[in-house]
Amino acid sequence: MRHFLLATAGFLLPLGAPALAAEPVQGPPSPPPAASDPEPAKAPAKKSEWEFKPRWRLQYDFANVSGPAGLAGTGHSEELRRAQLGVDIKMPGGFSARVEGEFTADPIEFVDAYVAWNGDGINVTAGQQKFFTPLDDMTSDLNTSFTERAALVTAFNFSRRTGLSAGYAKGDFQINGGVSTDPLIQLDDVDDNSQAAHIRAVWMPKFGKTNVHLGAAYHWKHRQDSELVPVRYRQRPLVHSTETRYIATPGLLAEREQTYGVEAAAVNGPFHFASEAYWQHASRDGASDPTFFGAYAEVGFFLTKGDSRPLKGGQFGAIKPKKPLGDGGIGAVQVNARYDYLDLNDAGITGGTQKGYMASIIWSPTSWMRLMAQYARLNYRDAAIAVAGDRDYGVDVVGARVQFTY
Repeated sequence: MRHFLLATAGFLLPLGAPALAAEPVQGPPSPPPAASDPEPAKAPAKKSEWEFKPRWRLQYDFANVSGPAGLAGTGHSEELRRAQLGVDIKMPGGFSARVEGEFTADPIEFVDAYVAWNGDGINVTAGQQKFFTPLDDMTSDLNTSFTERAALVTAFNFSRRTGLSAGYAKGDFQINGGVSTDPLIQLDDVDDNSQAAHIRAVWMPKFGKTNVHLGAAYHWKHRQDSELVPVRYRQRPLVHSTETRYIATPGLLAEREQTYGVEAAAVNGPFHFASEAYWQHASRDGASDPTFFGAYAEVGFFLTKGDSRPLKGGQFGAIKPKKPLGDGGIGAVQVNARYDYLDLNDAGITGGTQKGYMASIIWSPTSWMRLMAQYARLNYRDAAIAVAGDRDYGVDVVGARVQFTY
């Protein structure tokens, strides 16, 4: 067998590999790469011009209303205030879109549903959107100083609407205008839809370390169904989980509405100030035309070092703690105080007046979580709901919120 293997190996060697003991054959050395032949550069990966960013928010509220014995609507209440899910889409050519739904509503409602274009200080938006409402409403509900916005926002029926808007911004100045009809969920009968026009201008100068915001807005609305569907101006006791309205007008057959107001705000380090005043004029055929009034003023400051409330683009922005919980700090802690006033008495209409004295504390351990607690003393005159025949009384309201967002 040994002779056979040796013979076989001797036969195969000429066909291929050298013997194991043999030295490897050395060929001529390869020339070094020429200096004039660099390695070809790799082409950078092309970034997609389309971007998709999910967005969601979850808010759970608690409230307790107390007042004179026998007053309706008092006691504890709680609710899933908001459960929203949507997506922001960035597209080529300066286009973008947002679609977001509110899942606490039945049926599910659109919050925002629009397509926008931005370029060189000009923006155009088509779809359901906010039409340059008061500062407290333009500010996202994720970033407000209290669980609910100022009484005038709800009482004067500010809401998202469907239409076309455009704006121009340069330096410290911006102006926006648009035309609209009803929200998407109400577009069931084109013959009864309302028509509205809106304009808002804002000047945002900076004086030293103080950011200032000064604005004015005007809204005009024609109600096509005014002869059939009355409009009411009313407000809850500055929390949403109760359905009771202690201040409310009767139904008014108002054909046209005009809403106009002014706004001011300022931020300096941990301190902020905000105030607005709005008038709501209702025009009625064959009857007096009332003008209702709402206003508020608030101040606030952060107890945590380095935190501040962003104020830019015509609204207050999101709080991003300087030192979040788990990253060397406790997050941001903010305290606020507000005086809120609403007057729904005019031209023979008695809807009542509401004076609110409010205080809140907000803890934002991270940029995606927020805990809020607040107290309000509300004094009513000519209230829509009487207690033992009396329409002048006061109520105390305690509220709280747990909030998560992305």
